[in-house]
Amino acid sequence: MTEKTNSTITKNTIITFFKERPWAQYILFGVLLSSIAFLPQIGVMRNSTMSIFALIIIYTIAAFGLNLLLGFSALISLATAGFIGGGALGIGIFLNMGLPFEVAVLLVILSGIVIGAFIGILSLKSQGIYLAITTLFVQEILRQIYTSVGIFGGERIDIGTITILGGIELNRFNFAHRSIIFLILIAVMVIIMIIFRNLIKSRSGRAFMAMSRSKSAAAAMGVNIMKYRVYAFIIATVFAMLAGVLYAMYYQSAPTRAWTLDLSLLLLAMVVAGGFKSVFGMFLGAFVVYGIPTLFLEDIFGDVSEIFAGLLIILVVLFYPQGLIHSGPDIKKGFKKIVGLFRKKEVTQDE
Repeated sequence: MTEKTNSTITKNTIITFFKERPWAQYILFGVLLSSIAFLPQIGVMRNSTMSIFALIIIYTIAAFGLNLLLGFSALISLATAGFIGGGALGIGIFLNMGLPFEVAVLLVILSGIVIGAFIGILSLKSQGIYLAITTLFVQEILRQIYTSVGIFGGERIDIGTITILGGIELNRFNFAHRSIIFLILIAVMVIIMIIFRNLIKSRSGRAFMAMSRSKSAAAAMGVNIMKYRVYAFIIATVFAMLAGVLYAMYYQSAPTRAWTLDLSLLLLAMVVAGGFKSVFGMFLGAFVVYGIPTLFLEDIFGDVSEIFAGLLIILVVLFYPQGLIHSGPDIKKGFKKIVGLFRKKEVTQDE
């Protein structure tokens, strides 16, 4: 009896620890996810599967910025894919110019701040559907630039081996190096999770929420609408471009034709399906919308990711308007019902 009591106390202590420290939840999640980096080396997982999880992580990071716009600020952007492409192609250009990796990343982030501020200022003159159309044209302008301007090198920009911290070389064709890059992706995602959580719980987060509910009421309470709209677009753009940097880092090349409106809409589906205002919901949305079709359905039905995403959004809007992250209680109830049915069946057979 004492052992059972001690076990219960320990379990409750652990649960309380993680509930009171969300950052510890994110770190634990990152540690668990890190196991994927070693599975291909022992033959349990294919390298292509690890690459799919790498893309899920990259999309998760970009989705955080879109969540800040859509979920917290009542703003919309259809140019997220263009910004990811800007990060991937930008880091490629800077590295091919001979700049150190860290300097190249800094320049990409600074570029993201400038572009985000510009889009944020543009957003002051538009709202709702008009803002969506504005960002749609930004997306198309970026796509045309990537595919037509000679500096982007035609079909793709090849980067090759990346050198970080002044001397550590990482080549994706080396299994160990690829695992290290994957771990870096996870580390960045965990850091973004912590930053996002702290941001939405801060004074700025409360300003975003007030702005999303009523712009007039927020202004009456002293919220600087211009400042926080520009601020939201800067953060979203930097997150997207950082996701592009990680894409180029993992694949060590950056295509010019991959950053289309289809991808922007897919990222939007991830945010809606995962759950607005949710941290873990962004990874869940990326896994469900992109991961499940690619890992399990594509071999059977072909490329169904867009069809699956469309059907999923319809179902989520109908049954879980706050996102799949809030479906846990219903899943638990369903599981208990199934277990109860099996137990009744076993009792009947025994009798």
